[in-house]
Amino acid sequence: MSIFGSMTTAVLGLNAQSKALGHISDNIANSSTIGYKRVDSAFETMVLQSNARIHSPGGVSAQPVFMNNIQGNLTQVQSPTNVAIQGQGFFSVTKLNTQNSGTLVQTQTGTVNASAAYYTRAGDFELDKNRYLVNSAGFALNGWVTDPVTGQLLKDQVQPIQVNSLIDKPVATSTIDLSANLPATPAPGVKIPDSSIQIFDTQGNARTVNLQWRQQAGGDWRLSLDTPGSSTKAVNGSFTGYPATATFGQNIAGVTAIAQTNAVVISGPNVNGQDNLRIGDTYTVNVDGTNYSLKITSDNISSIRTYSGLAGSLANQINSASPAAAVMATVTGNVIHVSARNAGTPFKISQNVEGAASTNNTITGPVTTAATATAGEIDRWTFPQSQIDIGDVFQMTVGGVTKSVTVTAQTYSVYANVTGVALELANRINAGGLGVTATATGGVLSVQSNTAGGTVATTGSVVNSSAAANTMTGVFSTANVAGVRQTRTVTLTGTPGDIGTVYSLNVNGTPVSYSTTGAEMTMEDITAALANKINSNTSLPVTASAQGGVIAITAKTAVDPAYTQSMTGTGAVTLAGASVTDIGDTYTVTNGALTYNLPITAANHATYPTPAAAMAALAAQINADNPGTATAAGATLNWAGATGSVSNTTAQQFTLEQTCVVGQTPAHIGLTFGKTPETVGTLTNISTALVGTGTAVSAATQAAGADATVTFTVDYGFGPQQVTLNMGKYQKPGGLTQYAGEQMNVTQLIQNGAPRGQFKDVVFGDNGNVLVNYDNGRSKVVAKVPIITFNNPNGLQRESGGVFLESEEAGKPNFNDPETNGAGAVIANSVEGSNVDIADEFTKLIVTQRTYSANTKIVTTSDEMLQEVLGLKR
Repeated sequence: MSIFGSMTTAVLGLNAQSKALGHISDNIANSSTIGYKRVDSAFETMVLQSNARIHSPGGVSAQPVFMNNIQGNLTQVQSPTNVAIQGQGFFSVTKLNTQNSGTLVQTQTGTVNASAAYYTRAGDFELDKNRYLVNSAGFALNGWVTDPVTGQLLKDQVQPIQVNSLIDKPVATSTIDLSANLPATPAPGVKIPDSSIQIFDTQGNARTVNLQWRQQAGGDWRLSLDTPGSSTKAVNGSFTGYPATATFGQNIAGVTAIAQTNAVVISGPNVNGQDNLRIGDTYTVNVDGTNYSLKITSDNISSIRTYSGLAGSLANQINSASPAAAVMATVTGNVIHVSARNAGTPFKISQNVEGAASTNNTITGPVTTAATATAGEIDRWTFPQSQIDIGDVFQMTVGGVTKSVTVTAQTYSVYANVTGVALELANRINAGGLGVTATATGGVLSVQSNTAGGTVATTGSVVNSSAAANTMTGVFSTANVAGVRQTRTVTLTGTPGDIGTVYSLNVNGTPVSYSTTGAEMTMEDITAALANKINSNTSLPVTASAQGGVIAITAKTAVDPAYTQSMTGTGAVTLAGASVTDIGDTYTVTNGALTYNLPITAANHATYPTPAAAMAALAAQINADNPGTATAAGATLNWAGATGSVSNTTAQQFTLEQTCVVGQTPAHIGLTFGKTPETVGTLTNISTALVGTGTAVSAATQAAGADATVTFTVDYGFGPQQVTLNMGKYQKPGGLTQYAGEQMNVTQLIQNGAPRGQFKDVVFGDNGNVLVNYDNGRSKVVAKVPIITFNNPNGLQRESGGVFLESEEAGKPNFNDPETNGAGAVIANSVEGSNVDIADEFTKLIVTQRTYSANTKIVTTSDEMLQEVLGLKR
């Protein structure tokens, strides 16, 4: 090899490393380019002559090596139209400005327009203004589009995917799927709520289907389907209802309440014409634990005076008590009559006297002072006690004339004590003209003759009131009788859910009725409604309460009194037996052929409430025909030769009568749940025998495992629309069941219809499907992205924009469904980054730089050697 050959080889090396540097720079520059595939360098030796004796190297050449088959990293992004390929293959894309060039390129799976013969891994597609999916390089994504009529993919040709399905056609509902558990024991009196679902008619209008539930008994249920707005009904009409009865039960007769009455007698001695009331005595009446007491004092003795006054004061205390006592008190003489305020309410009563000690008054003396020439004789009498008692009599006899002072209730407060009595006795002696002068100082009474030297003859004595204690004695007069209000029970039977069943009760001839609405859940609801009707009529003499299916009718009050009256006597006819008249009594007076009657009614009872008023009215009748022949004095009618009779009323009771009218059973679908161990809680039968003129039809086969469905037809003005209600399978859990619980639990209630939809967005789905989402919740596949593979993807021809062209070295394109025939998978919301490894590129850059420098050294060395050769001639 010559020096010139070495230089040539070095130059070729410099040229090869320059090319490698270009590849590295291209890779580094596109390290962030989506879908970019790096270019490696392959060096090939060039040999001019080489054998065992000689070798003449020709240098080196650098060739690009394309890494199109190496996967880049996938990055998740937010854009739903960004997509990446995980695995082998390319997207088919179109350069839109050359679309429709008219040239077709034959592929292994069909034809594709020549303008579409570009392939890329850059999947950052977005909708452009014309609604094509275009990537950042301006290439539109190609795919198999769907037939707008059949919805099938057209795989014979690919074309740019244009999202122009902006409206989603409404879908009429054809099926409703229901999964729910009906409670085996619903909460008493609580209606099972309706299950409502929105369906759609053929025009996409929202409609409602209401599923109404009612438990008939145990495992038997009624299902009613209500379809407002439809001219045809799933269930329609009614049938003759189930029997209804009202049966009278026990009648508890009323009893008139009688008020308890007790008497308290105040008694004691009467001395010197005075009731033996003593200062300090305390008189107490106890009623139901409450004391009503009165203590005799000097301040009140003058107003009380007697046992009768004491009884009256105690009665006033009882009657004026606050809060009011349970009794009322009246007085007759020294007797307190205590009666219950409310007849039938008993009370307890006791009485007690705490007596004060009596005083045994005396008068001692006289102590005489002899007369003198200038003054008469003086007798002095001493009253040693201080206290005085009512009834005490103090006497002083002067010259045979007796003057006395009696302590009475009226004068007690005036005298106050024995000093006052002595003073009063002195006054009375002085007023008697007895020729003496009497004076009283303290407890000493002095009597002096008015004649000088004269004498006096006096004697003194005291008649004390009784020392015996006063008493209060209780006397039982009338026993308490608790009033009983008349009560009668009525048992209603029937079937809740029937409409127009009438239950009617006549109370004393006044009808009260309730007509069922069909909303009642139990017989208790019906009895409660009838009871409310009775109670709302306040003019009725009864109230009503309901429990279960039984109404208890109770009189508002105990029965009116029914006292026995009688008329006795001839000529003087007396009405006696009670102090009041009874409604329903008739009083008759007869005299020969003449008869006069007075019936007591509710209208005139207030006018003739007493026997006296009744006899006065009869006298007025007689005198109207025979003036002046009859007179009335109290309860006695005077009419010569007349006799009388009484027709007494009985205790008033209310009367009841009943009538019932059978209603209508609404049309419905019958559901039966199993009771055997194998079928318990599962649907065993669906009956549409009672749907009336409705369109509901149950499945013909109801064997275990068969579909438990009901099909019905609706028509909202756009023609018949058939809807199937799917409730699971017969005798299988799931779907509609009846297990333990008090409330209905709906786990699924869905339908397959949809209204008209507006475009919402476009996304990539599984297997490369391009989906358009609509605001009605539906999605539609408008195209599918094929994955194009080549036998030699590294042989593809590169173009600007990250696209590749088919080449002879690459082979023909193969259009495949994702993940078939070695094609990769389509990953939505992702993009594929460059497959460039920066660290690797920098390593290669260092090697390339060193190699380039080494080649330049060969050139330098060769040049130096040539210089040496040229220098040989010198």
